[in-house]
Amino acid sequence: MNTKRIMLSIMAITILCMVHGLVNAAAPAESSGFSMGKWAFTGKDDKGVSWTGTLMVEKLDTNRFDAGKYHSMCNLEMKSVNSTKGIETPCTWEPNKREVSFSTGDTASYTAILSPDGKSLTRGKWTNSEKNFQTRKVTVTRTGVWSATFVGR
Repeated sequence: MNTKRIMLSIMAITILCMVHGLVNAAAPAESSGFSMGKWAFTGKDDKGVSWTGTLMVEKLDTNRFDAGKYHSMCNLEMKSVNSTKGIETPCTWEPNKREVSFSTGDTASYTAILSPDGKSLTRGKWTNSEKNFQTRKVTVTRTGVWSATFVGR
């Protein structure tokens, strides 16, 4: 009789562990945000120029930036036929919107939505601006759309 109870208990615990594992496996991979690592960037600006590059998402430098405000560091290197651009700045993550964003203040801003599977950034928009320091006027010089696909860590 004790042997049957022990066997039933072991079976019940095994089943519960399996169910718990399946529930956790079905949960989003990155509940704390989008994945750190390398993302393949593609975009097109409002002048029709195509851009490609790499978005590296890395651990936030907490000596320089507030972990309560930022999620990680974003380093975007992009190029077109005639030009190259780079930006390194902290990223924000808005979990309710699944939105990642990063900017340099007045001169560049980028936003995109993380796909449900966590493997691509979609519906991305960017704006580049110039600031006249005498008048403090900011003028938009270029806008664009972009996306990125997660390559790996």
